Amino acid sequence: MSDSKQFEVNFFKPLSDHARANRGLILILAIIWAVAVFGFQFLLMWLNQPTPEDSYEKFTSVYPAVIESNADNNTDKIIFSKALLHIMGKNVAVSDADKAIVKTAFSWTVKSMLNDSLKQELFQLNEASYSLAANTLKLENEGFDKIMIDLLPFSLVKVDSEAFPEECRAKLPGIMELYLIHNRSFLTDFNFLGFPFHYWYTAQFLLILFVVLCIIYAVRIEKANSKHNFVEET
Repeated sequence: MSDSKQFEVNFFKPLSDHARANRGLILILAIIWAVAVFGFQFLLMWLNQPTPEDSYEKFTSVYPAVIESNADNNTDKIIFSKALLHIMGKNVAVSDADKAIVKTAFSWTVKSMLNDSLKQELFQLNEASYSLAANTLKLENEGFDKIMIDLLPFSLVKVDSEAFPEECRAKLPGIMELYLIHNRSFLTDFNFLGFPFHYWYTAQFLLILFVVLCIIYAVRIEKANSKHNFVEET
């Protein structure tokens, strides 16, 4: 009886030169793919730096004055309110608990800019209320202001407190930091073919690379077949 090992096919312990060549080629292509995928992710992590959005910097610049009611001619309160609306614009990402804090802080701030008669109108929470809030914040019906106006019905809630709410004082800075500071680098800021480079690389380049590696394998294994006189049975 002939040695049964001649019929064994083992990727990890190849017995023939052709099998060893096939294993080597697969390992090389797998390493290239792994480096392209995971190496890029590690590079992003290494290069990324926490970068605040403009809204966060504006928020931190006026926050002390607003909570202590020392805002200058409502200008600081308007800046503060728009930063809070920016958070509300991230609706899907913001948790319900954080939304409640932001809504309370926003509503209190708008209320603090109105006289007693208008405060009652604000908390009717109808179209007139939203129009009053938009006018108070000097929002115009164009550009990003229009988005902020559309957010008003989802951002105003009734607030009774005359002082800045304590729950907002304690939690709001952390909430703003969580949603308005992001990791960024030149890889995320640089655009390529109309997309942020990191998005294009992950969504398109890696798919193209996979197809290219498959083609390389097909070409190289065909050459290996010829070199080692490997003929498929028909």
